[in-house]
Amino acid sequence: MSRLTQGAVKDGDTIDAASLNDRFNQFTQTDLNQFNTRDAAIDLPQFKGGTSRFLAPQMHTGNIGANDWLHGTDVTVTGQVTGAAPHIVTDAGGTATPLALSATGMLLEANVHALRVYWDLSVRPRWEGSRPWTGGDNVFVFSNGGGGTQNVFSGYGCWAFWLQWDITSNALANFVNVPSQSDFNAVVTASRGGNPLSQCQSTSVVQNVIETGGAPNNGALSGGVLTQPVGWTAVDGAWHYLRTGTNVTIFGLRVVFSGPFGAYNVGATNYLIRNDAVAGDARLDYNGGGMTALKMRVK
Repeated sequence: MSRLTQGAVKDGDTIDAASLNDRFNQFTQTDLNQFNTRDAAIDLPQFKGGTSRFLAPQMHTGNIGANDWLHGTDVTVTGQVTGAAPHIVTDAGGTATPLALSATGMLLEANVHALRVYWDLSVRPRWEGSRPWTGGDNVFVFSNGGGGTQNVFSGYGCWAFWLQWDITSNALANFVNVPSQSDFNAVVTASRGGNPLSQCQSTSVVQNVIETGGAPNNGALSGGVLTQPVGWTAVDGAWHYLRTGTNVTIFGLRVVFSGPFGAYNVGATNYLIRNDAVAGDARLDYNGGGMTALKMRVK
């Protein structure tokens, strides 16, 4: 929001030529600085009411997913194993719902323009069956206080969502991952694919289930476990990208996703890797959401 230093008009202030001129004159050449013309470039006057799109010519917005808020046509997908192409966000009929950036695309000039992308999607992560995880990375093992053990799900079940773009043509037939984003299929350990966090720059995650141990006492869980479904929730993302090197024209953006995943560490590198062992039991229902892409000048 643009910032001016003069105080607001108050009850009792005189409205005459002199006072109005003072108001206009407070925004001088020196006020055309970084804060007012770059950091605060997106302001209320740039938006238009009603159902029309934004007035800003370099801003695009649209719906993604099924967009049936009564949940009569939710889309349901199954978890994926290493090597699988990600699920694409579609409508209820299976048609992809990318954000098209006009017939001529959106030009990002190197070291001049930044792209900001914001999106959200209504989702319901869940499992088929009763607690399909059994051991290994899937559980933390505690004493049950009676000589046995109690397994509690470790959280190795999140879904990951990320961005792809088409920089080829307005046919939107050549989507690839955005820079610094991979598809979680490079093998990390034991034939399981994943990404180092440095290759998760457009990634957002949502947990698949919440499970806690009951009646903890001196490190033992004598009260069993409480498994709580996540239910319908929202996943959203924000990706900011400053183009360097050469110019690029972007014709479209879309959200893709896969899962389940979990955390993994090798030395100083942290990963998000696939949980292939229970992928067949993982489900994700999703409905509608939206996406906005904005080009901003930084120089």
